[in-house]
Amino acid sequence: MTLRIADSAGVTQTGNVRRSNEDSYLMRSPLFMVADGMGGAQAGEIASRICAEAFAEADLVRGAPADVLRETIRTANRRILERSRSDPDAAGMGTTVTAAFMDDAGTIAFAHVGDSRAYLLRDGSLQRLSDDHSLVGELVRKGELSETDAEHHPQRSVITRALGTDESVEVDSFAVRAQDGDLFLLCSDGLNTMVPEAAIADILAGGGAAAKVARDLVRAALAGGGEDNVTAIVFRVGETAAEDGEGAGAAAHDGRTHILPPGLDDEDRDDEGGGPRARTIVALIGAVALALLLAVGAVVGLRESHFIGADTSTGRVAVYQGVPFDLPFGVHLYHVVYESTLSYATLTPRQRKTLFDHTLRSQSGAMSTLHPYEVASP
Repeated sequence: MTLRIADSAGVTQTGNVRRSNEDSYLMRSPLFMVADGMGGAQAGEIASRICAEAFAEADLVRGAPADVLRETIRTANRRILERSRSDPDAAGMGTTVTAAFMDDAGTIAFAHVGDSRAYLLRDGSLQRLSDDHSLVGELVRKGELSETDAEHHPQRSVITRALGTDESVEVDSFAVRAQDGDLFLLCSDGLNTMVPEAAIADILAGGGAAAKVARDLVRAALAGGGEDNVTAIVFRVGETAAEDGEGAGAAAHDGRTHILPPGLDDEDRDDEGGGPRARTIVALIGAVALALLLAVGAVVGLRESHFIGADTSTGRVAVYQGVPFDLPFGVHLYHVVYESTLSYATLTPRQRKTLFDHTLRSQSGAMSTLHPYEVASP
């Protein structure tokens, strides 16, 4: 008997809010990869697809697994940069990537850039294996922000490391010695921002085939709001006879597949909070709440408050009117009043920390603070 990938499955969904899916994933057992693209228009979709294609072409035979993963990420980074420079519509695009590869000895190598995540469920306990390369992730690691506050921080999607933003890319790599029964999850942040880790652990521990677990995770993200594209790859390690080969996980699926989880038809989606009827109710509740909050805000001078942040839908720095807080039902106490041509991916970590400190300013004060960065940007 030997340890192999016994079962695997992947699911991706556009979500309840976004118009297109910028996530891509690849399953080429024992290689798995999730990429979450970013950029204006459909550039994020292009970046994540380029990354998936690089992994589809990776030579898994030659070299140590960790070296293969890192080199593949560097190849993807180079291709994304070349495309963004040659195609004006793709300028400024980038992507995260989290990849895993299991060798014949039962060791799983990981390579990671960005805020997509890798998890391990072992003996009923969930472990987050990867670190988020994000603004709030850095603040949490420095002790300046709690995990609870990070979950609701309005700039939680601002990443500090990605493919396609620089000539070189720093790649985190690590390895885990697998055990019989280990269950691994690779996911885009559309899952963990909508579903608490305790709930993720419960779903992973619920048992069943990998396909069912992946569907249940995506359903939970949709029911939690589905504010972003969501992708989940689940693979289980088990002892199998050598002649069984890769077992149930041998099927290969590359790139991105839009699928509606089985059993999740239109009526089910309404009932679970993902369909038009449920979204209409949520929108009405949100509209009422927003009207009340704006009325209160007007009294305390909410209109005079502005801050600098990152518009994650466009990848650019923006000036917002309001205060940097999110409420339930997708209600935001802020909106964009000025979108800069400056891409936040081109800023250094120090510059991001200075700009995105959420200091409340007048609109002219925010514009004056931002202006020198725009002048210095190429």
